[in-house]
Amino acid sequence: MAVTTPSFTLGIEEEYLLVDRDTLDLARAPEALMEACAAELAEQVSPEFLQCQIEIGTRVCENIGAARGELQRLRGTVARCAAEHNLAPIAVSCHPFADWKDQPHTDRERYNALSQDLGGVVRRMLICGTHVHIGIEDDDLRADLLPQLSYFLPHLLALSGSSPFWQGQDTGLSSYRLTVFDNLPRTGLPPNFSSFTEYERTVQVLIDLGVIEDSTKIWWDLRPSHRFPTLETRICDVSPRLEDTLT
Repeated sequence: MAVTTPSFTLGIEEEYLLVDRDTLDLARAPEALMEACAAELAEQVSPEFLQCQIEIGTRVCENIGAARGELQRLRGTVARCAAEHNLAPIAVSCHPFADWKDQPHTDRERYNALSQDLGGVVRRMLICGTHVHIGIEDDDLRADLLPQLSYFLPHLLALSGSSPFWQGQDTGLSSYRLTVFDNLPRTGLPPNFSSFTEYERTVQVLIDLGVIEDSTKIWWDLRPSHRFPTLETRICDVSPRLEDTLT
């Protein structure tokens, strides 16, 4: 059987926190802001679990140069639209002094269900991450690469840490975000699978048991994407500097 080389295309998702430009405290995204962003970016922008968050996603990028152009456009558009409401997005994974208990979640069916199912564990998720999709079209190759790429996840986390502060305290960690995130179920390193079929069978068992609705509710640090023929790394903090994200 001929071996097809993966495309290794890139897709990047970033989550930002919105702050008041005067006080630097967290602020809720007004509906007018989301509408203005959507008018320019369409489906490349969306709300997130908390009302103080906003998420962007690049188009499929053939190389780092294309990814740079996408992130520049997306970050710039969100910043410009937010400024019209005296707000600014900050590309960090934890706000330095905000209290998660003061942040309401977005009123959407998916987020309401999460809040109901996971209670205080998910309401504490005042964190943002960077997710990178790598185009690998062969299903079994994606399964085979899971444990191999998992080896590098600690390195990527160490390079991307941007969340040392939590509720006004220096945690002593470069990435406190991961400590918060790992309170959720189905997080951490992915298991080893002998094939993509075994992975699908495992997901189906969880669905049949009523634990999850689909594989989007599996939050491993590395996972086969539910929507795309990609491996999705979820380990990285959000980098304040765009060039650090690209690196």
